Amino acid sequence: MASIRVYLLTCRRPHLLRRALRSLMAQTFTDWACELHNDAPEDNAPARLLAELAPGDARFTYHLHDPQWGPVTSFNHCFRAGSEPYAALLEDDNWWEPMLLATLHSAIADQPAVALAWANMRVWRENDDASWTDTGSTVWPTGAKLRHFDWPVLLQAFDGLHSNGAMIFRRPDGAQGMVPAGTPFAIIEAARERALPGRFLLVPEVLANFAQTRRSARSGERARWAEGQLLLAASFFEAVPLTPAAWDELMGLCRRAIPRRTSMLMLLALAGVRRREILSRAVPADMALFAYSFLGNLRENMRALGFRKTHAELWAWLRAQTAARTNEARKAGWTALGEGSLFTKHGKGTEQR
Repeated sequence: MASIRVYLLTCRRPHLLRRALRSLMAQTFTDWACELHNDAPEDNAPARLLAELAPGDARFTYHLHDPQWGPVTSFNHCFRAGSEPYAALLEDDNWWEPMLLATLHSAIADQPAVALAWANMRVWRENDDASWTDTGSTVWPTGAKLRHFDWPVLLQAFDGLHSNGAMIFRRPDGAQGMVPAGTPFAIIEAARERALPGRFLLVPEVLANFAQTRRSARSGERARWAEGQLLLAASFFEAVPLTPAAWDELMGLCRRAIPRRTSMLMLLALAGVRRREILSRAVPADMALFAYSFLGNLRENMRALGFRKTHAELWAWLRAQTAARTNEARKAGWTALGEGSLFTKHGKGTEQR
């Protein structure tokens, strides 16, 4: 039995899969087994590529999805219980540096309280001619130190801490880590963090590469993206008590974010979520920007305000998972999210659609 099961997921991008596959085979840590999952039943290119690059390598198994699973089901499969103690996920458009598995395995192996460890990622942009440009940015500050995160962290109101394509995690029991099938793919990392109990560990060394591709499974529809943000934030603020200092900190975070997130807070208030806490901290510039944004995308914003009904199953799941994680934190001695709870994340930018 291998120490790590790697799930390599691909769908109609053999030109990118070649790079990802080579990065896995170049790992200095070799005690792994890999499931290559092809979510395009009509495309046999991944099987041919595997035969070309890894002929006779018994560590690989090939899985063709027929009918197609879709991205959320494919990702959920990686979080099913299994015999290996650890698992990792590699998407076909991302790729690893040779020391990723060795470094993350070493970081998590002697820390049983850590459920998931992940590394920093360098951000690349795909050009129209299929070449790649190093943006010069990383997801996390490069000067950061090794850091543990316990639920809740203020950033988790809107975003996920970890990155799918740069992590190793302990194999979960049962369905821990699986998200509802209707989860918008843009929030899958943040939603999954509501279902994975335990500590998270950031290894700030840049050991993986994130691709801003021209096409992505992440929907470019603004209303669907806004619905995901509202689902995350509303369920977070319902369960997690914030001190006044934390609310001040959150407003500052949203003003500094790129793109600016104060309008999302205003939309939350309009939906009846923590209206007093949000509006009492809004300044005229926040209100003016929100009015411009709301009226300029009136139809999408009105649709987004129905997020509780549109995503009733996911809304119920997020509320339950967020409340459960918060209750566990209370039992461990945590009382309220206060000042100093924020850790800056650069983010991966906006994928080209």
